[in-house]
Amino acid sequence: MHLNGGVYGDKPPLFFWLIALSSYLWQGFTSFSVRFPSAVFGTLTVLLTFFLGKRLYSPRTGFFSGLILATSLHFVYLSTRANIDVTLTFFTTASFLCFFLWYQEGREEGVCHSRRSRNLFIFGFYVSMAFATLAKGPIGLVFPLFGSLIFLFSQKEYGEVRRMKLLPGIFLFLAIVLAWFLPAGFLGGWPYVLGNLFRHTTEAYSTGWTHPHPLYYYLYSFPMSFMPWVFCLPAAVAYGCSKATIGKRKEFLFLSVWCLVIFVFFSLSRSKRALYLLPLFPAASLMVGKFWSDFISGPLDSFKRGWIMLPLYGLIGVGLVAGVAAPWVVSAKLPLYLPYSFPIVVLLVGCSLAMLIFLRFKNYRVVLFLLIGMMVAGYFYTFRVVFPVANAQMSARFISEEVTSRIQPGDKLVIYGGLGSDPYNYYTGVVPITRFFDRETFLDFMRSPERVYCILEFSDFSQLFGGEGGPKVRLIARRRVRNDDVVLITNNPPSSPLHLRGK
Repeated sequence: MHLNGGVYGDKPPLFFWLIALSSYLWQGFTSFSVRFPSAVFGTLTVLLTFFLGKRLYSPRTGFFSGLILATSLHFVYLSTRANIDVTLTFFTTASFLCFFLWYQEGREEGVCHSRRSRNLFIFGFYVSMAFATLAKGPIGLVFPLFGSLIFLFSQKEYGEVRRMKLLPGIFLFLAIVLAWFLPAGFLGGWPYVLGNLFRHTTEAYSTGWTHPHPLYYYLYSFPMSFMPWVFCLPAAVAYGCSKATIGKRKEFLFLSVWCLVIFVFFSLSRSKRALYLLPLFPAASLMVGKFWSDFISGPLDSFKRGWIMLPLYGLIGVGLVAGVAAPWVVSAKLPLYLPYSFPIVVLLVGCSLAMLIFLRFKNYRVVLFLLIGMMVAGYFYTFRVVFPVANAQMSARFISEEVTSRIQPGDKLVIYGGLGSDPYNYYTGVVPITRFFDRETFLDFMRSPERVYCILEFSDFSQLFGGEGGPKVRLIARRRVRNDDVVLITNNPPSSPLHLRGK
């Protein structure tokens, strides 16, 4: 794998192979083709969640669980992005599914071809882990393997541990992973092996050299990511521990171990990002889906209704407040986009009031589908209307178009400072783009007699070229790219009176 013309050792290649395949199928390396694998695996993960919910509990629980996952904030967002974590989530979910099917087959008697199907499921468990590892490294092995072992040990089913075919399974896992890693290590050399195995996994985990956050980071980031269903999660956990579900205690324990292994693992890491917890979303959705399925089907006499009624009222309150506050926030931050906030007001306030009415009449089925409908409509409006409008304030495409409209053969494009090169590689087609971090080396380069274009942050531009004595440059364009104020400059402008020193 390569990035900006150099060897890329951060991640294994599976997701990038999928993008290459998608680009081949769609006949072009486009924004659609690079997002397509995430959309496919996001959809497949929803289907796996449905199927697992059906096997754990009932078809209705699986159906609700799939809808809950498909409307969870961060899962929806990442399923429309060129991001590895949705692919990882699919394969870890497939691993847990295969393990539970294998475990469930062992509990059932008189099933035809039980031994053959058990072998198929347990080897599917190891194959899925191998592909998860090829997607994002050793965590693809850690989550399913440790989760399944902890589940079996908690049940004191040591015989099942021996029947997991650990030795042949690990050999199968290694055969799949090493089929890529050995030739890649041979070509990349020892530094590549060390970087891929340790620097971007073990070292990042222990030292937090990238994305450092405190121990309690996920206590506030996960609730935001799992909106709006995080309001129902405490009730789902309390219900799963109650006497009402004593007949399904193993299923709830399985889901709990799945969630806790991932949550604790990343909480102990010094490097943290909200998207790292995505592989636990299917398990959390199954917990919430089981609760809603039973909550709708009949009264929960042995369960304190306050566990769900108070969160639902709280969720409705949040919807009303967010709907009323949206125009004020938009008018203060982005006044030109105020008209786009009005449909959001109607959606949030209207659906929240409707949910409040049906909640008072104890029509919980309608409340659930109103909430799902509100999320679906909100996502559709956001992705189809708001994001295209906001794209001008977010994307590197526009400043890259300024480059491609001007750059000629022989001209050079460079980047100064901490800006990443990848979006500019993609939108300009220039690979590699030279990056400068040292001030004096960069200023000497800008004095070159050749035409040079440079992308840098406006703060660096003002500091470097705001005084006397620096090289003469021309400011061509200034754009907002995500949170960065980015400018494009050149050292050799066409004949024009506008030869500026930082202006």
